[in-house]
Amino acid sequence: MPRLPLGAVIAFDFKAWDLREEIAILHQARACRVQVYRNYTEDHLADHVQRTLNAEGFTVDSLHGYFALEGFEGPPCDLSAEDEAERVAALEIMRGEAQYARALGCTDIIIHPAGPGRTENDPFRPDALARSAEALARIGEAAGARFLLENMPPLRFGRDARTLCRIVDRIAGPNLGLAFDSGHAVLASDPVEVIHTMGPRIWGIHLHDNLGDEDAHLLPGMGIIDFEAVARALADVGFGGTFLLEIYRPTDEVRRDLTPERLAYIERLRRIASSPETDNARNRFHDRQ
Repeated sequence: MPRLPLGAVIAFDFKAWDLREEIAILHQARACRVQVYRNYTEDHLADHVQRTLNAEGFTVDSLHGYFALEGFEGPPCDLSAEDEAERVAALEIMRGEAQYARALGCTDIIIHPAGPGRTENDPFRPDALARSAEALARIGEAAGARFLLENMPPLRFGRDARTLCRIVDRIAGPNLGLAFDSGHAVLASDPVEVIHTMGPRIWGIHLHDNLGDEDAHLLPGMGIIDFEAVARALADVGFGGTFLLEIYRPTDEVRRDLTPERLAYIERLRRIASSPETDNARNRFHDRQ
């Protein structure tokens, strides 16, 4: 099995991050692919973003789709809202995201299954998201895009990966899959169990660490996650996408923490996740499905 390409999320044009410094750090890490998370309060045309990154030698791997935060200036976006008009409005935002991804030259769009707040126990959300999923599959097919539902941390709907799997399995098509987030998974349950639950439906990943108390977006190896077990589990389920880091930290902290030893550790994890030595384990996993 070829080595999984190394990638990272890049926060495009936020005041908290200097784009040139971000690019320099990605070069230091030898990342070749990027997932774009853009500042939605700025009007950045996709071709400008693509040209900027391509000029630095990066391939645009995917788009982190729009999501609303508490206190955020942008419009609400809740794909599992109880209010039908609000849910349909979120789908229209996703339609625009599909067109933006296409202009970026990528296919995959990572999306959150609900808006902000304590949504985990809202009884209406699974059915509402299932209705949105059907529409997302059609939008993706028309635009040549794939929407990937991301597992969420505690208190957020999407914490239970089994619910997301049931919704995706009901569609069973090429335009709707799942994204595994290691930091969310360790706060909600066990990352390896989440990977095995999601299985081959995992088309994208966000790899980052934390100390078990908050979604800190630390580099792998700085927190409590057993990333070697995570890497083996990704190999078990046959993940074949980008080995993608999601680190939202101040630039000076990332530069300080990205030591040669940590870079070597990340490379070791990538090798494990890509290793043909796990073929027997992968076959055993698929035999159980």
